[in-house]
Amino acid sequence: MDLLNWKGRIPAVVIVLILALLLPVTVFAKVTAHELVVLGTNDLHGYVMPFDYLTVQEVEDYGAAKTYTLIKWAREIYSNTLLIDTGDTIQGSVLAEREARVEPLSMGEIPSIIRAMNIMGYDAGAIGNHEFNFGLEYLDLAMAAADYPMLSANLYNADTEELRYDPYVVLDREVDGIPIKIGVIGFLPPEIMMWDRVLLEGRVYVEPIADAAAKYIPELREEGVDLVIVALHQGTSDAEAILENVEGIDAIIMGHSHGRAAEKIDGVPVTMAGSWGNSLGLIHFQLLNRDGKWEVFSSFPQLWYVDETIEAASEIVEAVKEQHEATIDYVMAPVGITTVPITGYFSRVIDNEVTQLVNEAQLWYARDYFKGTEFEGMPLLSAAAPFRTSTNVEAGDIRIMNAADIYIYSNTLHVVRVNGIELKGWLEKCAENFNQIDPSSTEDQNLLARFSSYNFDIIEGINYQIDVRNPVGQRIVELTYEGEEIEDDMEFLVVTNNYRAGGGGYHLVDADIVLSSTVENRSVIIDYIIEKGTITPSPSFNWSIVPFETAGRITFTSSDEAATLAEELGIKGIKYIGDRLFEVDLIELAENVPQTVSN
Repeated sequence: MDLLNWKGRIPAVVIVLILALLLPVTVFAKVTAHELVVLGTNDLHGYVMPFDYLTVQEVEDYGAAKTYTLIKWAREIYSNTLLIDTGDTIQGSVLAEREARVEPLSMGEIPSIIRAMNIMGYDAGAIGNHEFNFGLEYLDLAMAAADYPMLSANLYNADTEELRYDPYVVLDREVDGIPIKIGVIGFLPPEIMMWDRVLLEGRVYVEPIADAAAKYIPELREEGVDLVIVALHQGTSDAEAILENVEGIDAIIMGHSHGRAAEKIDGVPVTMAGSWGNSLGLIHFQLLNRDGKWEVFSSFPQLWYVDETIEAASEIVEAVKEQHEATIDYVMAPVGITTVPITGYFSRVIDNEVTQLVNEAQLWYARDYFKGTEFEGMPLLSAAAPFRTSTNVEAGDIRIMNAADIYIYSNTLHVVRVNGIELKGWLEKCAENFNQIDPSSTEDQNLLARFSSYNFDIIEGINYQIDVRNPVGQRIVELTYEGEEIEDDMEFLVVTNNYRAGGGGYHLVDADIVLSSTVENRSVIIDYIIEKGTITPSPSFNWSIVPFETAGRITFTSSDEAATLAEELGIKGIKYIGDRLFEVDLIELAENVPQTVSN
């Protein structure tokens, strides 16, 4: 390894520590400190290659093939290492999606991300929530293909009430030639029973993480391990909860939220290494061995980052080459034509083409599905959220890559039955997308709250307005169906996805699911485009923000790429200020709504 090449990418203080730690450290008179470095990844999400399949371009700052280069460096620098992952491994990228759903692998075949991780030499891994998106059988396929144990200490089979997977593993290793036992235990989010309810209900159930930790970590200690490493597919709050209730934990490798962290919580080193392989966590232990017994003398966490200077490991590039190239061919396949651009830049402020297309496709599917059934005559609505506010499909050919950009998640189509009260509550939750605006304030006010765009459903088939002057829970006004006010006891069918139907986002509670399809929402969109050939997904403007004058400016942020978009598309009331900031005039914004649309 060329040290001169990587020294510039690692802080000088770390270089000093690395060089110092390459040699054993003598502590006191007769005891030598031995170093063990635990390497951690999380939320790889099937991103093997440094490649964006939605733009068909190479990228510089993520991909497990690049992460492996960092791992190899760490193994060259440090004599004693472990490699642990904390889950959300097999779902996420278009490559992973194609292997699971489009051209599904069979038992005995190896998903590309597992093939890469086998090459990388993982010692253990936890199971994350997205591992269940393709069903328990596909997870079984992936686990059978993995050369390392995938763990969960809080998921049980419903019929036997026994753990479905191994809760922990005891790794017999050596540090500087001296035997050491290292226990690794995994935990997953209990919310999987909501997020993937249709796939899991009646088959498995989940124990709260803190309860499972209190049960199984002492059991792991009784196995005589010298260190306990927690592979936690959750963030800081759950790490703190475990540490408050359970003793004997030496390190926690976190995941789930895609953040980056290298810190100590209650003296315990903790890392979270971003997502998609854009970082590598390192937890350094200085260990003492006294009369054959190990103890931790000191520890500290650290992160290394993937960037343009890190090359993809050739072993992984070659191993997944065939599937990678097949995925590129897949996303480049044209499926139809759009006569208008499909953009999501302003989708949290005004009705837009992205959610319009999704809703039109979902309604198209559901109308045909319910023909001749007891539900045929019921009012049929559709809900869709702008998953990516950076979606930008130019007028012209639509390819699979564009459909994956419009609908990035591997959701399956579901239909729920709701009454007027539930429908209004659903919309009120969506209206939390906005901050409460004070019309009399002369200060700049940010229109958009800290709210995930994937929770901002636009429900097609009804008309409504959102009054952002009102507090949360009191914003939906002029709610009508076919020109008539929606009464509390009216019933509707709403086409949505498994995440929302299962309670994801807390828009619905114990929803009445009348269709739990295994058909992906994205596939419905593709089939709709193929059926129509040419589409014009112009916004219906069935929803809008109540217009009112303000003393100060109302602003929101979006991409600089949208700087001229409002003018190009003829959208009134939105003006680019600069540095991703836009001003919105709510009076002018309302002028985009055709007079034929009645709220």
